[in-house]
Amino acid sequence: MQPTKHNKPTHRRFLVVFAALLLVSCTLIWGIAHDTRQFDLLKEAHVPLRLALSGMVLLAALAATVLFLKRSFTHPVHDLVEYVRQQRNGNDAAPPKSLRERNDDIGLLTNEIQGLLDTLRKQNERLLEQTLNDPLTGLGNRRLLEQRLEIALPLSRRRMAPLSALMVDVDHFKDYNDHYGHPAGDECLVEIANVLRDTFRRETDIVVRLGGEEFLVVLLDVGLDEAMRLAEAMRSMLQAVGIPHEKSSAAPVVTVSIGVATALPGTPIDVESLIACADSALYQCKAKGRNCSVSSIVDKHMLESMQLSTT
Repeated sequence: MQPTKHNKPTHRRFLVVFAALLLVSCTLIWGIAHDTRQFDLLKEAHVPLRLALSGMVLLAALAATVLFLKRSFTHPVHDLVEYVRQQRNGNDAAPPKSLRERNDDIGLLTNEIQGLLDTLRKQNERLLEQTLNDPLTGLGNRRLLEQRLEIALPLSRRRMAPLSALMVDVDHFKDYNDHYGHPAGDECLVEIANVLRDTFRRETDIVVRLGGEEFLVVLLDVGLDEAMRLAEAMRSMLQAVGIPHEKSSAAPVVTVSIGVATALPGTPIDVESLIACADSALYQCKAKGRNCSVSSIVDKHMLESMQLSTT
């Protein structure tokens, strides 16, 4: 935002113009009312005519004053109010150039409002980013997951495309925290988040941290085989990083278990059911000794059985 060159305030200019008009009007009225050399033509005029001419001069001065007020105050203020109203309605357009380039109080006020609105907009964007992202890892959180799946799930059903979810759980993470300390645990989670980013790079891939040591990945248009290949790639990549974990019974380094659930094309699944299916596959990983990937197919029969088990 460029600073406004603040010259003579508008109200001072108005006072100067109004005083000039008043002085000219009073001079003309005095000249009409008295027999002066400058008004020889009115010497023989009757009093009513002189009064009429005086009234016309007053009206002309009043009209000039009103026009000046409209041009200098009323119209710019109306444009400024309209700009603020548009901003309130979500229009991010800049204020009119005629307002921004004014060298008076209205121009200064316009630029100040624009600066405040820009600052407020940036702060709102930062707040929104904070509410949608996990502060530790920078991945999305549960709110971002629900927001994106609200659009992705119906779209996937209409396109009759498969949908896969990967529930990722860090093996023996509590033991890791107890042995190495919580700061080291946070660094471990950040490293796992980086491996997830390196593995799932598509713009449509949804990678979030659900909380603690649990992560969830949702893959649109990805079938079971491809989802398992990506899960194993992520698991192997993390194991190759080689973060030491002396207290793990699965491996001497940090590892993860991944439950993979793939919904067949057209399956009417919601967020909660998707997470529940991936979580069920994850429990099978833990039963097998962890540090592995287990897959499952989600169809209507499986969803119906899950609903019956919860009732």
